[in-house]
Amino acid sequence: MEAGMRRVVPSQGASLNDFHSCIEVFGRRQDLILLGDAPLEYVDSQRLLGVHIARDLRWRVHTDIVRAKAAQRLSFAARNLRGCTPRVKRIAYLTMVKPVMTFGLPAWHPTTQENINKLSRVQNRAMHFAYGKILPEPRLQNVMPFNMHLRHTDLVFFQRCQSGQTDFDARARIIQGRALRGDNTAHPRFQPPAAPGENRFWPKRLYRVCKPWNDLPPSLKDCDASKFPSLFEQFLWCNF
Repeated sequence: MEAGMRRVVPSQGASLNDFHSCIEVFGRRQDLILLGDAPLEYVDSQRLLGVHIARDLRWRVHTDIVRAKAAQRLSFAARNLRGCTPRVKRIAYLTMVKPVMTFGLPAWHPTTQENINKLSRVQNRAMHFAYGKILPEPRLQNVMPFNMHLRHTDLVFFQRCQSGQTDFDARARIIQGRALRGDNTAHPRFQPPAAPGENRFWPKRLYRVCKPWNDLPPSLKDCDASKFPSLFEQFLWCNF
């Protein structure tokens, strides 16, 4: 094992540090692994490109971390922007707080309602900070509700994959479903695979994307890729 790691790591343009190395196993833990004379430490989660990946491939750990960071930044903004206009406070939330919670969303998703509620509560607290005790209706807040933001992110990424803006094939595991009465023949109905495949990341994402995409009007599916994010946001607000 050690000889293999010392051979493979340099070939990838990296170096192996014996003192800062750890191991994360996605599944059952194996026997003790030595690197030099020191045993490698097993960890339950590891940060990779700003996203904390847990060994059970769930997002509770990452959600808790970004929620705490976002709440800390919101408290900082509340202490320093007291007396400012709602517009200034809203912009502070959109530029300082929300990016912490939504960073890397095409690669991860809160998934469970419990995790979504944790992030939604931070946004709700920010809206009370901006507008006071009585909130205006969501349209007047000029901030997408968190559930809406998640759906918007999922479908915008899916549409970019379909239009060839990324190298990722978002339809690799999606199959064509049975046509229903009233369906547009130019846009076949998408359906996730019946059984989960070997990739444990994908089944939930497929279910999140297929039905919302099937429900979109043909004009949205055929629009230019650069216009899709704004047009889809308008569609979400109209159906909110």
